[in-house]
Amino acid sequence: MSPIRVAIAGATGDLGRRVVRKFLSPEYNPSQVAEVKFFTRNVNSAASQEVIALGVKAVDTGINVESLRGVDVLVSVLGGSTKLEDRNAYAKAAADAGVKVYIPTEFGIDHRKMPFPHPIWDLKQAHDKYARSLSPGKLKVVSLYVGLFLDDTFSLGPTLGLDTLGGVYTGVLSPDTPVSFLSRDDIASSVARIAVLAAADPTSVPDYAPISGSSVSYRELAQLVSQARGQDITVATLGEEEAQKAIKAGDFWVALRYTVGYGLADLSKDNVNETINPKQSLWKWKSVKEYVDETKGVAPAEQRASA
Repeated sequence: MSPIRVAIAGATGDLGRRVVRKFLSPEYNPSQVAEVKFFTRNVNSAASQEVIALGVKAVDTGINVESLRGVDVLVSVLGGSTKLEDRNAYAKAAADAGVKVYIPTEFGIDHRKMPFPHPIWDLKQAHDKYARSLSPGKLKVVSLYVGLFLDDTFSLGPTLGLDTLGGVYTGVLSPDTPVSFLSRDDIASSVARIAVLAAADPTSVPDYAPISGSSVSYRELAQLVSQARGQDITVATLGEEEAQKAIKAGDFWVALRYTVGYGLADLSKDNVNETINPKQSLWKWKSVKEYVDETKGVAPAEQRASA
């Protein structure tokens, strides 16, 4: 197959820049990837200029049929605030332009079995259904589920129930349910690999692609951090009734932690790891233990404060 042409929406964000760099890396460019371009509203912004400096073409005419002509793969790394109508319009433009593969902005839990409605995941499900209805058999849609971002584990800390400095980790429903973590660099590597595979053969990658870099429960995470810090971490549980009350009051983070306790973030058993990175022959997944050893269970700012 000839090298593919890739377009990226959301390339100026942290994850987006990592995806760009991976497509431009020697393992892909130019042998497997001929061109990478990205969409921006302002080519003169500092963020856009940073991406342009990597050797990527900037497109400021919008995501539409004309700007997507000749593109093989459209990757969306847009933020969660992107409206449903905009997501749908981008997918429709991709289908109409003859794009072969569309990777929508997912990169979270497998929300297909949500135990309760929620605006964020309802929107993702609505977009997923729409995108797959556009051009069956022609536009391959691949949704990546990665569990939780490994890099954000301790930056988000208490909002995830992980209060290292306070010495308490609180799981929702159960602290013993495994949760999968994936680093941003591993996400970028996965996106590039899936894009190349799916463009060459749509049947080589499933429509839904769970990926598990490393899986541990809150209790196991507490043990790892305790060992790294020489500090006891108490494990607690937020029960069903209290969690549901918080969710109904609009607490997104409790809702996310509920899905973790419910098992929707455990991608350790059913995933595409071996399909895209057999026996870790292409790259090594970053483990939770490696991240704990690096961070000692706290965000960079907290590391500086305690130094």
